[in-house]
Amino acid sequence: MASREHPAQSVAPRPGDQIRNPLAGGRETVESIVVAFVLALLFRSFEAEAFVIPTGSMAPTLMGRHRDLVCETCGEDFRVGCSKELNEATCRLEPRAFVRRARCPNCGAETQLTDASGRYLHEFPPYTGDRIIVEKFAYDFVEPSRWDVVVFKYPEDARVNYIKRLIGLPGETVSIAGGDIWTDRGTGEPVIARKPPHRLLAMLQCVHDSRHRPPSDLARDWPAAWIDWADDPTGGDRWTTTDDGQSFSTNAAAPATLRWRHCIPRDWNPAGPPPQVEPALVGDFQPYNQDPEYVALHRSQVLGALLDGAHWVGDLAVECDLRNQGDGGTVVFDLVEAGIRHECAIDLATGVATLSRDGNQLALGNSGILGTGRWQVMFANVDDELSLFVNGRRVTTDQAATWTRSIDEASAARPVVRGGVLGGAADDLAPAGITSRGANVTVADLRVLRDVYYVASGSQAALIGREPEEPVIRFPLDEDQFFMLGDNSSASKDGRAWGTPEEPIHHVDRRLLIGRALVVFWPHAVPTSWNVKAAERCGWELRLPCLPNFARMRFVR
Repeated sequence: MASREHPAQSVAPRPGDQIRNPLAGGRETVESIVVAFVLALLFRSFEAEAFVIPTGSMAPTLMGRHRDLVCETCGEDFRVGCSKELNEATCRLEPRAFVRRARCPNCGAETQLTDASGRYLHEFPPYTGDRIIVEKFAYDFVEPSRWDVVVFKYPEDARVNYIKRLIGLPGETVSIAGGDIWTDRGTGEPVIARKPPHRLLAMLQCVHDSRHRPPSDLARDWPAAWIDWADDPTGGDRWTTTDDGQSFSTNAAAPATLRWRHCIPRDWNPAGPPPQVEPALVGDFQPYNQDPEYVALHRSQVLGALLDGAHWVGDLAVECDLRNQGDGGTVVFDLVEAGIRHECAIDLATGVATLSRDGNQLALGNSGILGTGRWQVMFANVDDELSLFVNGRRVTTDQAATWTRSIDEASAARPVVRGGVLGGAADDLAPAGITSRGANVTVADLRVLRDVYYVASGSQAALIGREPEEPVIRFPLDEDQFFMLGDNSSASKDGRAWGTPEEPIHHVDRRLLIGRALVVFWPHAVPTSWNVKAAERCGWELRLPCLPNFARMRFVR
């Protein structure tokens, strides 16, 4: 007789009744870590990959190993490269490669970085290069675009990864002349390669910032950068300032012009007599490069004028915070290049902006600057094109504000210097100006910026100005070949100098492309006050990577 089984009764579980596998929690944790690790490997292999920028060939777009500095004279913050001081083979510092002093890009004053024995001062700690994410599938779906920042395998050694800006496309002949890029697809007539607005804004480099001025005890020895450019200097100031040159106001009925001069000290010695300061031409000085051959001020052999860099830069932009307190009038922004005046006149009663070159109107646009209000305004003369930006957006004009000149004309262009004296016609020693015609306006936070200057040479001596650069250099490209240059042109080993003189390699094959730089996701940690106090107390620096530098996290443009 079969026994009768009693069905199990359902009993509500009580706390503590449930049986747990003591290893289950640990196993789940391990499984989660393994899954995350596998996903990370897949992501790295097929989608994106993180890279660290080792050197400064792409500065200031991307920073290699560097030091963050704040000028002791004017307060401008800037970065100085120090990748040469670290021996990658031995991972040891090379004291002979230490940067002793750093020159400010804004006022030209120098900051001492080492003590009497040649050791780095602890308040200037080094930071590793920017960490970036590279989009590896980018060029599987779209063609590479000019001005992209690209990671690729070094043509001379495919085991090494390089990062540069893509300049030349397959089938082109790329030329460098006058600091600009020119392209030709078999027509025999090279045309200048113009940057799209977002690239232009990202690649401009600051030369002057009115928010940073030498302190009052040096002001008497430091000429003002922005001055009232009156035809009659005895007629009184028509632009006035109440904050030591950070902002200027005018309500003059007659035209009133404010002009900028790049005033740089010579023979700077903080412990010595006041430096001699004089206006200088805008050059390609890059604060990241602080080796003596890059920092030395040059005296133009042709003009006799002081030049802040090895090569004169004519492509400039002027930016300010514009405040209109009146009902009408006109504000005119102007930039001088090789003695030619480029203007943007904004009618404050209608908002119409007129772009002109050498007195000839090129285009009209609606600026949106109308009536009383406040706007951020930038006027740029870059790549033989005039652009007006209002609150970060480019103003659309009725036609392109461009002009055409030959590559030979561009390579032969030289600055015009008449002495930079007050009044009269402006020249390249006073290349940026703002004029008010019957307007009641205030301009603040004035900045002058310059475009990247591409040196037409692969010779190191020409890059740093010891030898003249070539008027024009050309690089032909076949199918599936690309031409790459670094933004830090005078300190970049790129398509101009790969290979040997007997067998140059100026291109990158398509198969060597890795992907497009997408974002700087970790510039470096923010130094804390605790770090600084510890350094002062103990003489060493500890930087914890727990405070992300959000201000410098950005998309790569």
